[in-house]
Amino acid sequence: MIFDLIENIRRHGFKRLLLAVSGGLDSICLAHYFIANREALDIEWLGIAHVHHGLRVGTADRDAAFVEAFASKYKIPFFLKRLDGDTLKAAEGSLEENARDARYKALVEIVDEIGDSRLRGNDKSSDPIPHSSIAIVTAHHANDQAETMFMRLKRGTTLAGLRGIQEVRILSNSQGVAGLAPEAPLEWVMEDRATGCNQGETSPTHRFENDKAETNCLPSTSYFLLRIFRPFLNVTRTELLEYARKNKLTWCEDESNADVKFARNKIRHEFLPNLESECPGAIKQLCRIAELADKAYEKVTRKCDILFATCLNKRMDSLPSVENDAIQDDNAHSSYLKESEATDPTPHTTISLDKKKLNRVLRAHADADLSEMFRLWLSEKGFRFPIGFFYGPKEPAHVKIPVHAVYRRRSIVKIRHTVWICEFEDALSAAKFVFCEKK
Repeated sequence: MIFDLIENIRRHGFKRLLLAVSGGLDSICLAHYFIANREALDIEWLGIAHVHHGLRVGTADRDAAFVEAFASKYKIPFFLKRLDGDTLKAAEGSLEENARDARYKALVEIVDEIGDSRLRGNDKSSDPIPHSSIAIVTAHHANDQAETMFMRLKRGTTLAGLRGIQEVRILSNSQGVAGLAPEAPLEWVMEDRATGCNQGETSPTHRFENDKAETNCLPSTSYFLLRIFRPFLNVTRTELLEYARKNKLTWCEDESNADVKFARNKIRHEFLPNLESECPGAIKQLCRIAELADKAYEKVTRKCDILFATCLNKRMDSLPSVENDAIQDDNAHSSYLKESEATDPTPHTTISLDKKKLNRVLRAHADADLSEMFRLWLSEKGFRFPIGFFYGPKEPAHVKIPVHAVYRRRSIVKIRHTVWICEFEDALSAAKFVFCEKK
């Protein structure tokens, strides 16, 4: 099979790539393709990363050794991260999701470490590689996209969920693992703590291309931006098999991928093959729906920026100190902040909106009810809330502005004429801040 991917990959302009390689068919094809086309793609630096989850006895060590040998054969720097399998098994929630979360966190940590001269392979005298210039490349392909779409359609989703797996995803290391968005449980979502709050920009992709640090957010600790790149989303597994055979590639089979007790595996081995049998081309059609939804979503979010960015306060360095003659709620928040310093209740990410301006925008579009668009806009800013969180049937967007609400680690409060959307280190801090509870 001949991949026609070079122009699309070059279009993104990635020069330094960390390839996530598990040792399976998909990732071995990915690694071989980028190594074979390194010059055509104008790649300046390549690295291979492998995450050992500690979940499979024997075969996991085999996979790690196989990938290391593959990297050595092509003289590519190799990076290995070992996870605690017992901890993953003991954690609450789905083992499949916990392992995925831990894997992405490990990849971010590897990129963080690549700047250290000790981890740059044989060339230890070279300058450190800038974190922000490195893209993590994964081997997600068309079948993965179809599985994701099937799962979301099966349980119900929104326009955001219909986008499926995006070709490029932005990550930030500033607060470690942030958790998954309700609309996109199969996606890794690392909410950007800095540039996600820039004003006056209309496209999320364009926003991060500039990597600006000027924001109206609370400053976070040291951070850098990363990109997850999935160049194979339009390549089917059948095409990957053809490529592997043509190039005489070998790979490892992960036996856990055949276990249909995992939801994704059941879809992979049972539901989708049946659907493809009954409706030939169904996998490609599901991928096409994701592409169309992604384009529609970008248009919607641009419109959201036009509407709501005007409500952002132009300058905000930190939550304001509340004067003695402030209203009761303001005094409560001031007391909470002063009396809880020992637990560092300050939100690590915050945006502030002018309540009057927001009210005017919502009233001007009363017939449309912008509550869902407002939710999507906040989501793009890094503050994710579930569908219908802000307004009930009796509380249309143009009548009531959310000024006293909490969801997990995120809170919304009104102080004077300002609506603050904040994110805290934990859910308790967010709840205490909203309800002004004292220690």
